[in-house]
Amino acid sequence: MSDQDYSLSVEEREAVGKKTRALRRSGLLPAALYGYGVEPTKVQLPAREFEAVYRHAGSTSLVDLKLGSRKPVKVFVHEVQRHPISRDVLHVDFLAVNLRQEVTTEVPVVLVGESPAVESNLGVLLRELETVTVRALPQDLPHQIEVPAERLAEVEDEITVGDLPTDGNYEILSDPAGLVAKIVPQRMELEEEEVAAEEAEEGGEEAEGAEAPSEGEES
Repeated sequence: MSDQDYSLSVEEREAVGKKTRALRRSGLLPAALYGYGVEPTKVQLPAREFEAVYRHAGSTSLVDLKLGSRKPVKVFVHEVQRHPISRDVLHVDFLAVNLRQEVTTEVPVVLVGESPAVESNLGVLLRELETVTVRALPQDLPHQIEVPAERLAEVEDEITVGDLPTDGNYEILSDPAGLVAKIVPQRMELEEEEVAAEEAEEGGEEAEGAEAPSEGEES
């Protein structure tokens, strides 16, 4: 669970459809509020304020959402839609939650510190699982699960889901045998890159060798 409290103020939104383009140009972000104990409501808020909070809260920390004179609602940032090229946020969904009911979601796994094996050039860090499935009450959901990279001191050292700390009021549902990170020989890393390059080259040759449909045939 995050030690920091996050809050955002929103107001009801009238602009919908194409009118939201003008809203974004003015620096406001269209959003929607729905979930436990609230009426689905179209809302808007300053885009910069959302980005500042979301950068730290992510999708796993509770946010106090204030709408006018109403009592603040505990929400998660449930979905963020971004422009495919600029990556600007286009729309946000806020999900109100029941604090007495457990939720199940993906939580990021973060390696803290530096691996001794990497520092001494013994091997290369291979990352596999970036998130794990966690179940907890909303207020007990960890913002992220941290694991010390110092555990990875030698080639073939690894960290699995079963090695992750579980000292909080949450349950990790992912397979304990799932690989989070491992130190592999540098040569193995190079071989994997070479195989990937060869497969990409072969795929390109097959595409070039494919016959184009003759006139009158469907493409």
